[in-house]
Amino acid sequence: MSVKPTAVAVSLCMALSLPVLADGLAGIETYQGKPASEHTIKANAELAKRLPWEDTSAFERTQRGLIAPFGSHAAGELKNKFNYMAAMSVKDLPPTVNPSIWRQGMLNYAAGGLYEVTDGVYQVRGADLSNMTIYRSDNGYIIHDPLLSDKAAAAAWDFAKQHLPKINGEHRITGVLYSHMHIDHFGGSRGIIDEQFDGPILAPDGFLKELADENMIGGNAMSRRAQYQYGTTLPNSTKGIVDNALGLGTSDGQVTLVAPTEEISERERWVTIDGLEMLLINMPGAEAPAEMVVYLPKYRSLNTAELTYDGQHNIYTFRGAKVRDALVWTKYLTELKLRFVDSGKVDNIHAAHSAPVWGQAEVSDYMTLQRDNYGFVHNQSMRLANHGVTIHDVGRAIEEIVPESQFNTWHTNGYHGSYSHNARAVVNLYLGYHDMNPVNVNPLTSHDKSCTYVEAAGAGTLVTAGKGHFEAGRYQQASQLLNDVVTCQPDNQKARDLLADSYEQQGYQAETMAWRNSYLQGAYELRTGFVADSLKAASPDVIANTPTGMMLDYLAVRLNAPKAEAAGLDFNFQLIHPELNEVYYGEVSNANMANIQIDKPVEADLTLTISKADLTRVLLGDGTLAERANIKGDAELLGQLKAVLDTFESDFEIVPLPAQKS
Repeated sequence: MSVKPTAVAVSLCMALSLPVLADGLAGIETYQGKPASEHTIKANAELAKRLPWEDTSAFERTQRGLIAPFGSHAAGELKNKFNYMAAMSVKDLPPTVNPSIWRQGMLNYAAGGLYEVTDGVYQVRGADLSNMTIYRSDNGYIIHDPLLSDKAAAAAWDFAKQHLPKINGEHRITGVLYSHMHIDHFGGSRGIIDEQFDGPILAPDGFLKELADENMIGGNAMSRRAQYQYGTTLPNSTKGIVDNALGLGTSDGQVTLVAPTEEISERERWVTIDGLEMLLINMPGAEAPAEMVVYLPKYRSLNTAELTYDGQHNIYTFRGAKVRDALVWTKYLTELKLRFVDSGKVDNIHAAHSAPVWGQAEVSDYMTLQRDNYGFVHNQSMRLANHGVTIHDVGRAIEEIVPESQFNTWHTNGYHGSYSHNARAVVNLYLGYHDMNPVNVNPLTSHDKSCTYVEAAGAGTLVTAGKGHFEAGRYQQASQLLNDVVTCQPDNQKARDLLADSYEQQGYQAETMAWRNSYLQGAYELRTGFVADSLKAASPDVIANTPTGMMLDYLAVRLNAPKAEAAGLDFNFQLIHPELNEVYYGEVSNANMANIQIDKPVEADLTLTISKADLTRVLLGDGTLAERANIKGDAELLGQLKAVLDTFESDFEIVPLPAQKS
């Protein structure tokens, strides 16, 4: 199965229906994990004794301001997928789930309906991974972050309209805000914006560029990796997905994008939309490369976008993205705290995920703990690094010194990001991936390294040792040994089965959503040898709004250097969008492609003149360049270039697959 540039419109269904596998193993419909071992049961029970169960304030915040629950409305479709949790509570601790993430799952499950933050500010929570926030303006409502998919956004807005008053006889959307460029904050835009909409759509500076940058260059790899972070082929059960940290999960439907009418280019700007005044402040480089927060003086309310939520966020995300700056994150939170909270300008904060926080003292304490959580990870990681602790060891070192004030606070626990992998991200940002040990200067490939161990010790010896570690509850040690065997000998079924078992028990003990899902997804693929279709964020709308220069950057990534060298490709080209007065110049030379945007056309071996809209149509499979572009020069170069471009397989191995399936 290959992912071609035209294969971009996808469903975001997280409950994929898989066929019966060739070797007789059932697909996801009947796949179930094994029970928790005695060691896992004990570890989870011991952790449960340390957790601050007496603090139920987050559940109280989640229920505060409820106007109406979803009931049987379509907006509750996502929540209904987790209905097995309805008969359970934080007191019903399943042995196959870390008790802390179970409590986070129950908290996210508790959200499901339309809520009033304050008179004039409302949220639909529980319809998707993110919250839809709604502000009342003079003649209608402003939508802030229209969820991840068109289907979920349409259902959420329909539900809200049933319970919010009409203004001038209608429920009119007067404006739209995108807090940042992750898909769960704009993907539902076509579910609420129709062709008659003529209001402003505002986004942070660099929104479109950063959106394309994150989803194009490494998009295929990111999609495959996301299967592990989000456990996309796992069942919704106590042996599978129990929570996605920021929310229960993601909705079904299409990722869409109605492009912003304007990006806020200044650091901050006062704007008025239909009589509602708000201050938009760009705060990039922390949770997202392009992100803005919103202060609404009329409602004495601050939307913190994704700079706060009930949990520790990612400094590095498993699916793959640019490493985030934990230090600048702390500075943003300090600025917001001093400027709006401690100065008495707001009575509440609300965000893109989780429930709001009310009361000046409560908000100040909340933001202080959130700030110090990221500050602790940043400062202590670099303190340890300056003592010589390496990137591979700093995660364990950080875990040993987490302050009790953070451990005993639910909303700083590692549900999305963990202390361990965030600490490694901080060190990577400053010092890079290399630990300076000479053995890692030019490391063996993963396969060759594993086979070195297997050849020295013998596969049987390693499997026996791995089994001993497993039986003693030392699952990480077991996995280390067994992974080498399976990497070197992917058809060693005994090692595969035992490695899957060891991953599974680590998943059952993991507090962090991405850890749990990664372990359990790895166990699933080891047992079944099956890799499902990956999920893509590059929808037709995203493709249509991707700058042409970034399209060419992606084309350069697809160029297969050995093939280009063998073909002797050496030419220059230009692509002209006449309606935009844009000219892009490129060269293919030395088995590489480079491009820049230039001011005016030049002489070139090949010139393509085509509108941006027609180029998008070609990329989506509607026609060819020969049909839609004016081609000048050597047209045969197009065929020669096409012959050396890779298509990317979306089912590449993460855990080794059996040879007959790889």
